Amino acid sequence: MEVRNLLTIIGSNFRLNFKRTFIPAMLILLIIPLIYGTSNLDSVKSADCLERMVALIGLPLFVPLLKSEQDGGMDGIITLRPFPYWIIVALRIGLSLIGTLALILVFEGYMSISGCLFPAYAYTFRTLAVTMTLGFAGLLASAVSRNTIVGFLVSFCWYCALQIENIGAIFKSVSNGVSVYQVLLLLGSGAAIIFFSGHPFERKSRLY
Repeated sequence: MEVRNLLTIIGSNFRLNFKRTFIPAMLILLIIPLIYGTSNLDSVKSADCLERMVALIGLPLFVPLLKSEQDGGMDGIITLRPFPYWIIVALRIGLSLIGTLALILVFEGYMSISGCLFPAYAYTFRTLAVTMTLGFAGLLASAVSRNTIVGFLVSFCWYCALQIENIGAIFKSVSNGVSVYQVLLLLGSGAAIIFFSGHPFERKSRLY
């Protein structure tokens, strides 16, 4: 029974992720060539495009993952689910990571066809890191505040701060590589997201 419940949860969350996160992210990728030239770029320009433009898909792919439960009247339903809420959150993050990786690969394939020259394998995972950093910042803010709008505002402000040369240089993962500091930040923020998103509901479930 639990296996069937898990498959049902995976299916329902995949459909939710596709409508709420994947479609907006795909629209962002579609408009990038219109506002940023993506033809015949060298490795430096390709890295800039991936860091400044493609990384924006982190906002729709991660920030709204908790929106359903942040709507009013959901507490009782969440506490009666067959699995702990933190598992649902981890599942959604995992699905978004898979979707992020797939979209990055598709866009890099388009850049390669357009004549861009860059180390595709290395840039794929570096772009994933910078996208996760941007998305996790907003998702953590959303989990702590229990407000998706706050999460989007934090991610947007974080993105703007990274455009400042002295600050942004630390997180130019595609150009400079992924630092140990950034890996620790991602791991720590991921753990904090799961804790802050699930803790209120896990505490309430003990009262039922």
